[in-house]
Amino acid sequence: MKRSHVALVGALTLALAGSATPALAATTPAQVTTGFSGSAYGSYIFNTDKTLTSGPTASSSISCTGATGKTSSNTAAALTVPAVGNVGAATTSVKTLLTTTGKRIESKSTINGTTLLDGLITAGAITSESSADKNTAGAFSGTNKTTIADLKVLGIAVGANPGANTVLDLAVPLVGSVGKITLNGQEKRLVNGSYQVSTTALRVEVLKAGLPGLKIGTDIRLGVSTAHLTPAQPGYLAGGGFGTKAILANGLLNSGPTALAYVRCGGGTTTANVAGINIPGLAISGASTTTTTGVLTPQPKSAVTNSLAGLNVLNGLIQADAIKAETSATKAAGATAATLTDTSTFSNLRIKGLPAINASVAPNTVVQVPGLGQVTLHKVSKSSTAIIVTMIDIVLNQPLGALPTGSRIQIGYSNSGLGL
Repeated sequence: MKRSHVALVGALTLALAGSATPALAATTPAQVTTGFSGSAYGSYIFNTDKTLTSGPTASSSISCTGATGKTSSNTAAALTVPAVGNVGAATTSVKTLLTTTGKRIESKSTINGTTLLDGLITAGAITSESSADKNTAGAFSGTNKTTIADLKVLGIAVGANPGANTVLDLAVPLVGSVGKITLNGQEKRLVNGSYQVSTTALRVEVLKAGLPGLKIGTDIRLGVSTAHLTPAQPGYLAGGGFGTKAILANGLLNSGPTALAYVRCGGGTTTANVAGINIPGLAISGASTTTTTGVLTPQPKSAVTNSLAGLNVLNGLIQADAIKAETSATKAAGATAATLTDTSTFSNLRIKGLPAINASVAPNTVVQVPGLGQVTLHKVSKSSTAIIVTMIDIVLNQPLGALPTGSRIQIGYSNSGLGL
Protein backbone atom coordinates (compact mmCIF):
# COMPACT_ATOMS: atom_id res chain seq x y z
CA MET A 1 0.00 0.00 0.00
CA LYS A 2 2.94 2.29 0.58
CA ARG A 3 4.37 3.15 -2.84
CA SER A 4 5.57 6.30 -4.55
CA HIS A 5 2.82 7.85 -6.62
CA VAL A 6 3.44 8.43 -10.32
CA ALA A 7 1.71 10.45 -12.98
CA LEU A 8 -0.87 8.44 -14.84
CA VAL A 9 -0.67 8.03 -18.60
CA GLY A 10 -3.53 7.97 -21.04
CA ALA A 11 -4.42 4.76 -22.83
CA LEU A 12 -3.01 4.24 -26.31
CA THR A 13 -5.77 3.65 -28.86
CA LEU A 14 -6.05 3.35 -32.64
CA ALA A 15 -7.95 5.96 -34.65
CA LEU A 16 -9.92 3.91 -37.13
CA ALA A 17 -11.25 6.74 -39.31
CA GLY A 18 -9.26 7.23 -42.51
CA SER A 19 -5.82 5.68 -42.39
CA ALA A 20 -5.09 3.54 -39.32
CA THR A 21 -2.62 5.78 -37.54
CA PRO A 22 -2.05 5.50 -33.78
CA ALA A 23 -3.14 8.41 -31.57
CA LEU A 24 -2.94 9.14 -27.83
CA ALA A 25 -6.42 9.24 -26.30
CA ALA A 26 -7.19 11.65 -23.46
CA THR A 27 -7.22 10.10 -20.00
CA THR A 28 -10.74 10.06 -18.58
CA PRO A 29 -11.42 10.61 -14.88
CA ALA A 30 -12.57 6.99 -14.56
CA GLN A 31 -9.04 5.86 -15.39
CA VAL A 32 -7.53 7.59 -12.35
CA THR A 33 -6.26 4.76 -10.15
CA THR A 34 -6.44 5.26 -6.40
CA GLY A 35 -7.74 3.76 -3.19
CA PHE A 36 -10.10 5.45 -0.74
CA SER A 37 -10.27 5.52 3.05
CA GLY A 38 -12.13 8.01 5.19
CA SER A 39 -14.04 8.51 8.43
CA ALA A 40 -16.11 11.01 10.36
CA TYR A 41 -17.52 11.16 13.87
CA GLY A 42 -19.33 13.63 16.08
CA SER A 43 -17.39 13.51 19.33
CA TYR A 44 -14.66 11.54 21.08
CA ILE A 45 -13.89 12.28 24.72
CA PHE A 46 -11.27 10.36 26.69
CA ASN A 47 -8.62 10.40 29.40
CA THR A 48 -5.10 9.17 28.72
CA ASP A 49 -5.75 6.30 31.15
CA LYS A 50 -9.08 5.53 29.37
CA THR A 51 -11.12 5.86 32.59
CA LEU A 52 -13.46 8.24 30.75
CA THR A 53 -14.25 7.36 27.16
CA SER A 54 -17.18 8.53 25.07
CA GLY A 55 -17.37 7.81 21.38
CA PRO A 56 -16.45 8.04 18.69
CA THR A 57 -20.14 8.91 18.31
CA ALA A 58 -22.12 8.61 15.05
CA SER A 59 -19.06 7.06 13.44
CA SER A 60 -19.12 6.72 9.65
CA SER A 61 -16.31 5.17 7.65
CA ILE A 62 -15.27 3.87 4.27
CA SER A 63 -12.20 1.72 4.57
CA CYS A 64 -9.89 0.33 1.93
CA THR A 65 -11.75 0.40 -1.38
CA GLY A 66 -11.03 1.46 -4.93
CA ALA A 67 -14.68 1.96 -5.85
CA THR A 68 -16.48 5.26 -6.40
CA GLY A 69 -20.14 5.66 -5.45
CA LYS A 70 -19.59 4.27 -1.96
CA THR A 71 -21.40 6.01 0.92
CA SER A 72 -21.52 5.69 4.70
CA SER A 73 -23.62 7.75 7.10
CA ASN A 74 -24.64 7.71 10.74
CA THR A 75 -26.47 9.67 13.43
CA ALA A 76 -26.33 9.80 17.21
CA ALA A 77 -28.56 11.40 19.81
CA ALA A 78 -27.37 14.16 22.11
CA LEU A 79 -25.39 12.97 25.11
CA THR A 80 -24.20 14.19 28.48
CA VAL A 81 -20.71 13.26 29.65
CA PRO A 82 -20.14 13.70 33.41
CA ALA A 83 -17.83 16.63 34.26
CA VAL A 84 -17.42 17.40 30.54
CA GLY A 85 -20.83 18.70 29.48
CA ASN A 86 -23.49 18.28 26.83
CA VAL A 87 -22.89 17.42 23.17
CA GLY A 88 -25.75 17.82 20.70
CA ALA A 89 -27.04 15.26 18.22
CA ALA A 90 -24.48 14.32 15.56
CA THR A 91 -24.76 13.50 11.85
CA THR A 92 -21.86 12.19 9.77
CA SER A 93 -21.19 11.01 6.23
CA VAL A 94 -18.39 9.74 3.99
CA LYS A 95 -18.58 9.20 0.23
CA THR A 96 -16.34 8.40 -2.76
CA LEU A 97 -16.92 10.23 -6.02
CA LEU A 98 -16.02 10.33 -9.70
CA THR A 99 -15.58 14.01 -10.62
CA THR A 100 -15.02 15.78 -13.93
CA THR A 101 -11.28 15.96 -13.19
CA GLY A 102 -10.58 12.75 -11.31
CA LYS A 103 -11.62 10.99 -8.10
CA ARG A 104 -12.49 12.31 -4.67
CA ILE A 105 -13.40 11.26 -1.14
CA GLU A 106 -15.43 13.58 1.09
CA SER A 107 -16.25 13.32 4.79
CA LYS A 108 -18.42 15.54 6.95
CA SER A 109 -19.42 15.79 10.62
CA THR A 110 -22.11 18.05 12.09
CA ILE A 111 -23.01 18.49 15.78
CA ASN A 112 -26.14 20.33 16.82
CA GLY A 113 -24.55 22.53 19.49
CA THR A 114 -22.58 21.96 22.68
CA THR A 115 -22.01 23.24 26.21
CA LEU A 116 -18.71 22.21 27.78
CA LEU A 117 -17.00 22.63 31.14
CA ASP A 118 -19.95 24.15 32.98
CA GLY A 119 -20.46 26.79 30.28
CA LEU A 120 -16.85 27.86 29.75
CA ILE A 121 -17.32 26.86 26.10
CA THR A 122 -20.65 27.04 24.25
CA ALA A 123 -21.51 26.75 20.56
CA GLY A 124 -24.35 26.27 18.13
CA ALA A 125 -23.99 24.00 15.11
CA ILE A 126 -20.45 22.68 14.57
CA THR A 127 -19.44 21.41 11.12
CA SER A 128 -16.21 19.81 9.96
CA GLU A 129 -15.47 18.86 6.33
CA SER A 130 -12.48 17.19 4.67
CA SER A 131 -11.94 16.18 1.05
CA ALA A 132 -9.10 14.70 -0.97
CA ASP A 133 -8.77 14.65 -4.78
CA LYS A 134 -6.54 12.96 -7.33
CA ASN A 135 -6.65 14.21 -10.93
CA THR A 136 -5.81 12.60 -14.26
CA ALA A 137 -2.21 13.82 -14.02
CA GLY A 138 -1.81 12.02 -10.69
CA ALA A 139 -1.69 15.23 -8.63
CA PHE A 140 -3.27 15.36 -5.16
CA SER A 141 -5.21 18.23 -3.59
CA GLY A 142 -7.42 18.60 -0.54
CA THR A 143 -9.66 20.94 1.41
CA ASN A 144 -10.44 21.49 5.09
CA LYS A 145 -13.41 23.47 6.35
CA THR A 146 -14.77 24.28 9.80
CA THR A 147 -17.86 26.30 10.74
CA ILE A 148 -18.85 26.91 14.38
CA ALA A 149 -21.98 28.99 14.96
CA ASP A 150 -22.38 31.20 18.04
CA LEU A 151 -19.10 30.06 19.59
CA LYS A 152 -18.23 31.61 22.94
CA VAL A 153 -15.15 30.90 25.01
CA LEU A 154 -15.28 32.27 28.58
CA GLY A 155 -18.25 34.35 27.44
CA ILE A 156 -16.34 36.02 24.58
CA ALA A 157 -17.71 35.51 21.06
CA VAL A 158 -15.44 33.87 18.48
CA GLY A 159 -16.01 34.10 14.70
CA ALA A 160 -17.85 31.29 12.95
CA ASN A 161 -14.94 30.62 10.56
CA PRO A 162 -11.77 30.43 12.67
CA GLY A 163 -8.42 30.34 10.91
CA ALA A 164 -6.61 27.07 10.48
CA ASN A 165 -5.19 25.68 13.74
CA THR A 166 -6.31 28.60 15.91
CA VAL A 167 -5.19 28.01 19.51
CA LEU A 168 -6.86 29.71 22.49
CA ASP A 169 -5.86 29.58 26.13
CA LEU A 170 -8.30 27.68 28.36
CA ALA A 171 -8.28 29.87 31.45
CA VAL A 172 -10.58 29.24 34.40
CA PRO A 173 -11.59 32.24 36.57
CA LEU A 174 -9.68 32.25 39.90
CA VAL A 175 -7.66 29.22 38.75
CA GLY A 176 -5.75 30.31 35.66
CA SER A 177 -4.71 28.44 32.54
CA VAL A 178 -5.55 24.72 32.65
CA GLY A 179 -5.19 23.79 28.98
CA LYS A 180 -5.80 24.88 25.43
CA ILE A 181 -8.53 24.98 22.79
CA THR A 182 -7.75 24.35 19.13
CA LEU A 183 -10.26 25.52 16.53
CA ASN A 184 -10.32 24.35 12.92
CA GLY A 185 -7.47 21.90 13.40
CA GLN A 186 -6.17 20.99 9.96
CA GLU A 187 -3.66 18.61 8.45
CA LYS A 188 -2.66 17.70 4.90
CA ARG A 189 0.24 15.39 4.17
CA LEU A 190 1.62 13.01 1.58
CA VAL A 191 3.27 9.94 3.11
CA ASN A 192 4.65 7.10 0.96
CA GLY A 193 2.18 7.84 -1.81
CA SER A 194 -0.82 8.17 0.53
CA TYR A 195 -2.47 11.59 0.68
CA GLN A 196 -4.17 12.37 4.00
CA VAL A 197 -6.51 15.24 4.92
CA SER A 198 -8.05 15.67 8.38
CA THR A 199 -10.09 18.33 10.17
CA THR A 200 -11.06 18.66 13.84
CA ALA A 201 -13.52 21.51 14.35
CA LEU A 202 -13.01 21.93 18.09
CA ARG A 203 -10.54 20.26 20.45
CA VAL A 204 -10.07 20.88 24.17
CA GLU A 205 -7.00 19.53 25.97
CA VAL A 206 -6.79 19.60 29.78
CA LEU A 207 -3.11 20.04 30.65
CA LYS A 208 -3.28 21.09 34.31
CA ALA A 209 -5.45 20.39 37.33
CA GLY A 210 -8.28 22.78 38.14
CA LEU A 211 -11.42 21.50 36.42
CA PRO A 212 -13.60 19.51 38.85
CA GLY A 213 -13.94 15.85 37.88
CA LEU A 214 -11.48 16.01 34.99
CA LYS A 215 -8.02 14.53 35.03
CA ILE A 216 -4.95 15.99 33.41
CA GLY A 217 -4.86 14.53 29.92
CA THR A 218 -8.59 14.72 29.25
CA ASP A 219 -9.06 15.22 25.50
CA ILE A 220 -12.34 16.46 23.98
CA ARG A 221 -12.68 16.32 20.19
CA LEU A 222 -15.80 17.57 18.39
CA GLY A 223 -16.48 17.44 14.65
CA VAL A 224 -13.79 15.18 13.20
CA SER A 225 -13.49 14.27 9.51
CA THR A 226 -10.72 12.51 7.56
CA ALA A 227 -10.17 11.75 3.87
CA HIS A 228 -7.34 9.58 2.53
CA LEU A 229 -6.28 8.58 -0.98
CA THR A 230 -3.88 5.68 -1.38
CA PRO A 231 -1.99 4.12 -4.28
CA ALA A 232 -4.02 1.56 -6.20
CA GLN A 233 -3.40 -2.07 -5.22
CA PRO A 234 -4.69 -5.55 -6.19
CA GLY A 235 -7.26 -5.50 -3.38
CA TYR A 236 -8.20 -3.72 -0.17
CA LEU A 237 -8.32 -5.34 3.26
CA ALA A 238 -10.30 -4.44 6.38
CA GLY A 239 -11.32 -5.80 9.78
CA GLY A 240 -10.19 -6.19 13.37
CA GLY A 241 -10.77 -8.01 16.63
CA PHE A 242 -10.78 -7.67 20.42
CA GLY A 243 -11.35 -9.68 23.58
CA THR A 244 -13.92 -7.69 25.57
CA LYS A 245 -15.74 -4.36 25.51
CA ALA A 246 -18.44 -2.88 27.76
CA ILE A 247 -20.69 -0.02 26.60
CA LEU A 248 -23.02 1.84 28.95
CA ALA A 249 -26.63 2.44 27.93
CA ASN A 250 -25.83 6.12 27.30
CA GLY A 251 -23.05 5.25 24.84
CA LEU A 252 -20.07 5.77 27.15
CA LEU A 253 -17.46 3.04 27.19
CA ASN A 254 -17.17 1.46 30.62
CA SER A 255 -14.33 -0.74 29.42
CA GLY A 256 -12.64 -0.15 26.09
CA PRO A 257 -11.68 -2.91 23.67
CA THR A 258 -9.02 -5.23 25.09
CA ALA A 259 -6.34 -6.95 22.96
CA LEU A 260 -7.48 -4.73 20.08
CA ALA A 261 -5.82 -5.23 16.66
CA TYR A 262 -6.76 -4.12 13.15
CA VAL A 263 -6.17 -5.62 9.70
CA ARG A 264 -3.65 -3.59 7.71
CA CYS A 265 -5.18 -2.27 4.51
CA GLY A 266 -2.17 -3.33 2.44
CA GLY A 267 -1.52 -6.67 4.12
CA GLY A 268 0.79 -8.04 6.80
CA THR A 269 0.33 -9.33 10.35
CA THR A 270 -0.61 -7.54 13.58
CA THR A 271 -0.91 -8.97 17.09
CA ALA A 272 -2.19 -7.61 20.40
CA ASN A 273 -1.98 -9.40 23.76
CA VAL A 274 -3.19 -8.86 27.32
CA ALA A 275 -2.22 -11.07 30.24
CA GLY A 276 -5.68 -10.87 31.79
CA ILE A 277 -8.97 -8.97 31.57
CA ASN A 278 -11.05 -7.50 34.38
CA ILE A 279 -14.31 -5.60 33.87
CA PRO A 280 -14.95 -4.65 37.52
CA GLY A 281 -17.99 -6.34 39.01
CA LEU A 282 -18.82 -8.15 35.80
CA ALA A 283 -16.26 -10.37 34.09
CA ILE A 284 -12.71 -11.65 34.39
CA SER A 285 -10.64 -13.83 32.11
CA GLY A 286 -7.14 -15.05 31.50
CA ALA A 287 -4.92 -14.10 28.59
CA SER A 288 -6.43 -12.79 25.36
CA THR A 289 -4.69 -12.52 21.99
CA THR A 290 -5.86 -11.00 18.72
CA THR A 291 -3.99 -11.77 15.51
CA THR A 292 -4.83 -10.27 12.11
CA THR A 293 -3.34 -11.28 8.79
CA GLY A 294 -3.80 -9.94 5.29
CA VAL A 295 -2.40 -10.75 1.86
CA LEU A 296 -3.05 -9.17 -1.53
CA THR A 297 -1.70 -11.94 -3.79
CA PRO A 298 -2.45 -14.40 -5.29
CA GLN A 299 -5.88 -13.22 -4.11
CA PRO A 300 -6.87 -10.68 -1.44
CA LYS A 301 -7.55 -12.27 1.95
CA SER A 302 -8.29 -10.82 5.40
CA ALA A 303 -8.33 -13.02 8.51
CA VAL A 304 -8.84 -12.23 12.22
CA THR A 305 -8.58 -14.51 15.26
CA ASN A 306 -9.28 -13.53 18.86
CA SER A 307 -8.65 -16.13 21.55
CA LEU A 308 -9.59 -15.77 25.19
CA ALA A 309 -8.95 -18.16 28.10
CA GLY A 310 -10.76 -18.82 31.37
CA LEU A 311 -13.82 -16.57 31.11
CA ASN A 312 -15.95 -16.00 34.23
CA VAL A 313 -18.97 -13.67 34.10
CA LEU A 314 -20.70 -12.63 37.36
CA ASN A 315 -19.05 -15.19 39.62
CA GLY A 316 -19.84 -18.20 37.49
CA LEU A 317 -23.09 -17.18 35.81
CA ILE A 318 -21.35 -17.71 32.46
CA GLN A 319 -18.08 -19.62 32.22
CA ALA A 320 -15.87 -20.99 29.46
CA ASP A 321 -12.48 -22.65 29.41
CA ALA A 322 -11.66 -20.96 26.11
CA ILE A 323 -13.30 -18.90 23.37
CA LYS A 324 -12.08 -18.46 19.81
CA ALA A 325 -13.60 -15.90 17.43
CA GLU A 326 -12.15 -16.63 13.99
CA THR A 327 -13.22 -15.27 10.60
CA SER A 328 -11.80 -14.68 7.13
CA ALA A 329 -12.78 -13.04 3.86
CA THR A 330 -11.26 -13.96 0.49
CA LYS A 331 -11.92 -12.66 -3.02
CA ALA A 332 -11.30 -14.96 -5.96
CA ALA A 333 -10.20 -13.48 -9.28
CA GLY A 334 -13.18 -11.99 -11.10
CA ALA A 335 -15.58 -12.49 -8.20
CA THR A 336 -18.01 -9.74 -7.22
CA ALA A 337 -18.48 -11.00 -3.65
CA ALA A 338 -16.11 -12.35 -1.03
CA THR A 339 -15.96 -15.91 0.27
CA LEU A 340 -16.55 -15.68 4.03
CA THR A 341 -15.60 -18.25 6.67
CA ASP A 342 -16.42 -18.61 10.35
CA THR A 343 -14.51 -21.22 12.36
CA SER A 344 -15.29 -19.82 15.81
CA THR A 345 -15.70 -22.16 18.80
CA PHE A 346 -16.35 -22.37 22.53
CA SER A 347 -14.54 -24.76 24.84
CA ASN A 348 -16.63 -26.03 27.77
CA LEU A 349 -19.12 -23.16 27.78
CA ARG A 350 -21.47 -23.24 30.80
CA ILE A 351 -24.42 -21.01 31.70
CA LYS A 352 -25.88 -21.52 35.17
CA GLY A 353 -29.38 -23.00 35.07
CA LEU A 354 -29.19 -24.03 31.41
CA PRO A 355 -28.29 -27.37 29.81
CA ALA A 356 -24.70 -28.03 28.77
CA ILE A 357 -23.65 -26.23 25.59
CA ASN A 358 -21.33 -27.88 23.10
CA ALA A 359 -18.42 -26.24 21.29
CA SER A 360 -20.30 -25.62 18.03
CA VAL A 361 -23.06 -23.25 19.08
CA ALA A 362 -25.40 -22.45 16.19
CA PRO A 363 -25.02 -18.88 14.90
CA ASN A 364 -27.22 -16.26 16.58
CA THR A 365 -28.39 -18.46 19.45
CA VAL A 366 -30.34 -16.23 21.87
CA VAL A 367 -30.94 -17.19 25.52
CA GLN A 368 -32.43 -15.30 28.47
CA VAL A 369 -30.22 -15.58 31.54
CA PRO A 370 -31.95 -14.77 34.86
CA GLY A 371 -30.14 -12.00 36.73
CA LEU A 372 -28.33 -10.87 33.60
CA GLY A 373 -30.48 -10.32 30.51
CA GLN A 374 -30.48 -11.32 26.86
CA VAL A 375 -27.38 -13.22 25.77
CA THR A 376 -26.63 -13.91 22.11
CA LEU A 377 -24.10 -16.69 21.56
CA HIS A 378 -22.02 -16.87 18.40
CA LYS A 379 -23.61 -13.74 16.96
CA VAL A 380 -22.94 -13.50 13.21
CA SER A 381 -23.65 -10.82 10.63
CA LYS A 382 -22.57 -10.83 6.99
CA SER A 383 -22.51 -8.66 3.91
CA SER A 384 -21.18 -9.39 0.43
CA THR A 385 -17.71 -8.30 1.54
CA ALA A 386 -17.42 -8.83 5.30
CA ILE A 387 -18.30 -11.05 8.25
CA ILE A 388 -18.56 -10.07 11.93
CA VAL A 389 -18.67 -12.55 14.81
CA THR A 390 -19.26 -11.73 18.48
CA MET A 391 -19.08 -14.90 20.54
CA ILE A 392 -20.97 -13.54 23.56
CA ASP A 393 -23.16 -10.43 23.30
CA ILE A 394 -24.94 -9.46 26.54
CA VAL A 395 -27.62 -6.76 26.92
CA LEU A 396 -28.42 -6.12 30.58
CA ASN A 397 -32.06 -6.13 31.74
CA GLN A 398 -31.16 -4.74 35.16
CA PRO A 399 -28.38 -2.61 36.68
CA LEU A 400 -25.16 -4.41 37.52
CA GLY A 401 -22.65 -2.42 39.55
CA ALA A 402 -21.70 0.64 37.50
CA LEU A 403 -23.53 -0.70 34.45
CA PRO A 404 -27.14 0.53 34.07
CA THR A 405 -29.98 -1.35 32.40
CA GLY A 406 -29.47 -1.53 28.65
CA SER A 407 -25.68 -1.68 28.82
CA ARG A 408 -23.91 -4.10 26.46
CA ILE A 409 -20.95 -6.39 26.99
CA GLN A 410 -19.21 -7.98 24.00
CA ILE A 411 -16.79 -10.89 24.40
CA GLY A 412 -14.74 -12.48 21.61
CA TYR A 413 -14.99 -10.26 18.53
CA SER A 414 -13.68 -10.93 15.01
CA ASN A 415 -14.38 -8.89 11.85
CA SER A 416 -12.85 -9.74 8.46
CA GLY A 417 -13.62 -7.78 5.32
CA LEU A 418 -12.51 -6.70 1.86
CA GLY A 419 -13.01 -3.43 0.03
CA LEU A 420 -13.97 -4.63 -3.43
